[in-house]
Amino acid sequence: MKILFTVQGEGRGHLTQALALKEMLERRGHTIAGVLVGSNGSRPVPAYFAADFVVPVRELRGPGFAFPGARGVSALASLQGLLRDLPRYRRSLGQVRATLRETEPDLVVNFLEPMMGVHNLLFGARVPTVVVGHQYMLEHPAFPSVDRFRMAQRGMRAYLTLVGARSLRLALSFYPASDAPDRKVVVCPPLLRRQLFELDPVPGDYVLVYLLNHGYADAIRRWHTLHPHIPVHCFYDRPGAPAEERVTPNLVFHRLHGDTFLRMMAGARAVVCTAGFESVCEAAYLRKPLLMIPVENHVEQYLNACDAEQAGLGLRDEGFRLSRVLGPGAKVAPPRLRQWVARAEAIAMKTLEAAAGSRPEARAAEPIPCLRREPAA
Repeated sequence: MKILFTVQGEGRGHLTQALALKEMLERRGHTIAGVLVGSNGSRPVPAYFAADFVVPVRELRGPGFAFPGARGVSALASLQGLLRDLPRYRRSLGQVRATLRETEPDLVVNFLEPMMGVHNLLFGARVPTVVVGHQYMLEHPAFPSVDRFRMAQRGMRAYLTLVGARSLRLALSFYPASDAPDRKVVVCPPLLRRQLFELDPVPGDYVLVYLLNHGYADAIRRWHTLHPHIPVHCFYDRPGAPAEERVTPNLVFHRLHGDTFLRMMAGARAVVCTAGFESVCEAAYLRKPLLMIPVENHVEQYLNACDAEQAGLGLRDEGFRLSRVLGPGAKVAPPRLRQWVARAEAIAMKTLEAAAGSRPEARAAEPIPCLRREPAA
């Protein structure tokens, strides 16, 4: 089976999910025929992502959030960017159609890239499409009811309908839940990279921080001036940043690198992150005390944090009060999370192969030994 990936390139979550699913598909004997990564021009495709594919990774102009000052979301600036780039989106649709003709895939897997949804809405889904995202849990009965951002939640539902046009929805979830066939929703565990399962987590002496937007680095610096004795390693995406910048002996900023980030997470005392789905899942899987600070006005991250907190994976806050994750009230994910994650490959492969109408004579997925271990209490 040949598969085309279309990936929303904002942050690292969708990119990491694509890498994890690529590993699963290749273990089943399937082939990635092409990769399109959507961007509004604010973030380049990370080198570690492109390096993992033998086919070219091509950028696609698409809508995205605007983050003035590299901090919170601005609805007005995001709308202005959307209107300004409308002519480019027409070219992007042509790029999607050309890539479909060139690669002739049996299946499209869309990691929430909106231009793929628009294409299917306007031209029909001539190739079976599965759209992947935690966001499709939003209307599931198991999802927590959240009063804040009501208008934004309605807008998000409309957006998800567009992105998932004429597609089967693979809803990634922190916890098991029933499927919703009437909404074309299949519930699946998080799609986590194999490198994570090969790590041996140990309780280190430093706090690991991941920032979606580098504008929050000043908040980390301010906290550190009050707690200079606590080592902090912070990963971010500041343009032009060196691979490593040691501000003080106990405060180091790192340019984002997927493998290095995971290795350091395994050795961290605790993890603090903006509330992207993937980072939350990785820290929870490694059973690290976790503090989540959603990006300002970012409804998706706010909902992620509420959902994860209800599932017992960590604590939610509106500021970078790192001390909360170092005290006795810090939360560690329950062991049952690992049992749920262990089912991800079986559920995902069954869903994708059924969507493509494919039953290939492929080798079975390799077992991941560490998933069979019972984590420490």
